[in-house]
Parts: sequence; C-alpha cells; structure tokens
Amino acid sequence: MMRYLAININSKLDQEWFYRCHSVLECYNYFDRLGPGHGPRAAIFDVVMNNFLWVAEAQLDNMVQLNAIVFGAIKDSKVRN
Repeated sequence: MMRYLAININSKLDQEWFYRCHSVLECYNYFDRLGPGHGPRAAIFDVVMNNFLWVAEAQLDNMVQLNAIVFGAIKDSKVRN
C-alpha cells in the first residue's frame, strides 16, 4: 500500500488530482517534476495516520476540497483492493 498522497489543485483549470507515494520524499520529488502548468503543490496526506502532514499556506482555506480529494482517493483504493 502506498502510504502518502501528494495532492495538487489547479484552480485556473478547475482540476484536482493526487499521486500515491511510498514516502514523503517521493511526494516532494513528484511535486518537483511537475511543470508550472500543473499549479502549485497543495498538500501531503498520510493515509495510515489519517492526517495531513503538510498543507500549503494558500490551501488552508480550502480544507473542504482537500478532504474531499482524500476521501475520494481512499474510497478508490478500497474499491481496487
């Protein structure tokens, strides 16, 4: 199981997505590989601890959307298992 979710939100294109990572370092490496068109990095979520490890300051007012992304990712992983 991939423990972490790297979450991106591109408000200009009204897009949001997540990337499953084995480590926090892998999440940051994923963020570094993205280009400027992907929007800023939004958050890193620990699925095991059920907690955000890091949330971008610009996303602090956007916790409802971040929680919805996490819920969808966890629901998706349960369906696939």
